[in-house]
Amino acid sequence: MALPQIVDTHDTGYTLFRQAIVDRDAEAWAALCTCYQPLLMHWANQSCASMAIDESSRDLADQAFARAWAALTPLCFGTFANLAALLAYLRTCVTSVALDCVRAQTARSRLREQLDEHPVATPEQIVLHEAECRELWHLVSKVVATAQEHTILYECFVLDLPPRLILTRHPDRFATIDSVYAAKRNLLDRLRRSPELRQFDWKQCIFEGF
Repeated sequence: MALPQIVDTHDTGYTLFRQAIVDRDAEAWAALCTCYQPLLMHWANQSCASMAIDESSRDLADQAFARAWAALTPLCFGTFANLAALLAYLRTCVTSVALDCVRAQTARSRLREQLDEHPVATPEQIVLHEAECRELWHLVSKVVATAQEHTILYECFVLDLPPRLILTRHPDRFATIDSVYAAKRNLLDRLRRSPELRQFDWKQCIFEGF
């Protein structure tokens, strides 16, 4: 596969990165995503070929962009001397996202194997487990702060939908893919900090909508 051609000159690309990162200009960042998405998808395709990842190259590219947007700050921009250094960082983000996907796939596979090997529960155990899951779901729902997070809670953690599909299904709640990832991060942060939730064994309920 031929390497995608980048239409930006060095100065234009570097200037866009400066506006996006230093000025936190969302429009500049959107322009960068449009311009460099083919390149990130090319790198993602290479990762998928070598790591057997079950996510699309577009989703991997979007996640890499979201990771870079969250990590790059005005303070650290000065460490990138030129456009090549910034693109090298984006390639690192693609690789990191790909590795995370592989780890997640492996973890899900191992957990499914453990569930398949688990002996059949008694009716009493099933009733108790369902009650615990209902209580956990109730506590989780209390943590939700916005309509966006409510959507994330159900569609990401119950339906297991990818962020791009959630964005497509709810354009009235999410303007960009970044806003989907941001809502997910905010919700997870509060869930981790909730003292009431720490008493539960999340693994026991994760496949039943908590």
